[in-house]
Amino acid sequence: MKKKITKEQIIDTTIDLIRDKSDLRGLTMREIARTLGCAHTNIYNHFPGYTGLLWETLSALQKKFMGILKDDLSGARSAKLKLKYFFNTFVRVYLGNKGWFRLAWLEHIGGARPQGNIEVTKSTRQELDLLAAGIWKDLSGKKPDMGRINRVMHTSHCYMIGELSNYISGRGLINNDAEFIKHTSGEAMRVFTLCMREE
Repeated sequence: MKKKITKEQIIDTTIDLIRDKSDLRGLTMREIARTLGCAHTNIYNHFPGYTGLLWETLSALQKKFMGILKDDLSGARSAKLKLKYFFNTFVRVYLGNKGWFRLAWLEHIGGARPQGNIEVTKSTRQELDLLAAGIWKDLSGKKPDMGRINRVMHTSHCYMIGELSNYISGRGLINNDAEFIKHTSGEAMRVFTLCMREE
């Protein structure tokens, strides 16, 4: 058995193990330790409990998502395609990693929210707003008001979260993943565009 494991290894392993979990509380520190090849007590050297681990995993997931999004956007050769990729990535990543979605938006983690997670969330939100602002500037030829970008991004994102929550729980009206991704990302793009065009 491994005796020395890092905090990053624990978080990375947790991210992998929750990817398709329908019940995040079904994952245990013992299962994570087994996967890492160490005693479960080694994990407690880095985390006081499972709740603390979930908060840090959520912060790591936010950073991981931003990496995926930026990588996807780098393949777009036009502003219109960037806008499409922007919203498509949200829906595709969440749908393809339902456990990540549950941790990010559905699962009650518990405990006091750590300041570190608050800061990561704020930073991620600012990054998303800046990316959206850059795309809109390229599309419209005008520099957008950041307050409006912030509000419109929030509205568009809430729409996607609602649709994904229904679909993942089996309550959606669409029964095909590819069709759902196309529909939901397209509607989010339309919401964003219409709201940004409002005077």
